[in-house]
Amino acid sequence: MASNERNLSSLKQKFINIELPEDSGLDDSYKSVILREINQILKSQTLERAKHYLGILSRNLANPDWNIKQGINMDLWKGYDHIYTDSLWIMGKRVSNDYHKAWYWGNFVPQIPFQLISRYTEEGEWVLDPFCGSGTTLFEARNLGRNSIGIELNPDIYRKVKESLLSERDNSLYVSEVTNGNSLTYDFTELLAKYDIDGFRLSIVHPPYWDIIKFSDNPDDLSNSPDLEDFVLKLKETIKRMLPAMKPESHIGLVIGDMYRGGEVIPLGFKTMAALQDLGLKLRGIVVKDIQNTKAKRTNENLWRYRALKSGFYVFRHEYIFVFKVMK
Repeated sequence: MASNERNLSSLKQKFINIELPEDSGLDDSYKSVILREINQILKSQTLERAKHYLGILSRNLANPDWNIKQGINMDLWKGYDHIYTDSLWIMGKRVSNDYHKAWYWGNFVPQIPFQLISRYTEEGEWVLDPFCGSGTTLFEARNLGRNSIGIELNPDIYRKVKESLLSERDNSLYVSEVTNGNSLTYDFTELLAKYDIDGFRLSIVHPPYWDIIKFSDNPDDLSNSPDLEDFVLKLKETIKRMLPAMKPESHIGLVIGDMYRGGEVIPLGFKTMAALQDLGLKLRGIVVKDIQNTKAKRTNENLWRYRALKSGFYVFRHEYIFVFKVMK
């Protein structure tokens, strides 16, 4: 055996059967990266290639921040398979567990805030939800080690979410608060002073899809908007009021779908997207997400298909996530 081959074999032998202990304190993403680089070394056909991967592994291990959960560490980018970078999200049915429950008619899947929070925030930063609903964003933020505040207009929903947050308070290190208030008139900068923070790093905005579902009798509730123009203007005004509380270079994720009215599609998504662009927000992404197993359709699949065939329309199986960057 040539000397080069013996050296390669000797190098590989040092990495065979390496396992990372459970109590290593490493995030799963970083464990994944380390194991991948080790596997690359074991698969190398030449000593030079093996040394190349060994160098990458050594640099990662020498990085003082490599084992800290703080957003995306690009030195370890291969370990982020769980974060989507494509514009089509096939998420399947809603994740359900102790703190993500499907009791609220208008809630969205927790996979959406998981993706946005993981991508655009670091541990300990602040997330704002101006249309809190059942608190999905707040629970997901706390689960990921972020602070979060939600504003909810409906007092009954507010009380239920408040109780849930208190009963599920499993990590006192992070703030998870909901406030009963009207985002259309709310002074979001008051939150900065109250919690002594310099701004929100991310806002996840999931408004009513106009009047598809009526969430309250309050005239300021976007689901009670008398027409499309009023709906778009109210949403735009809410975001405008929210912007002073956002940090420079922060992000806003708008989650919204379209609707049918009078036999034609009402493109709520693109109408609201354009309204937010008018505020000077920079559009960074248009994501199309699948819709599955909604309460309204899950027991009437055949009826919806019959109606679609008869009337010539298409049943909505998608909604949008528009990602904006706050330019200050």
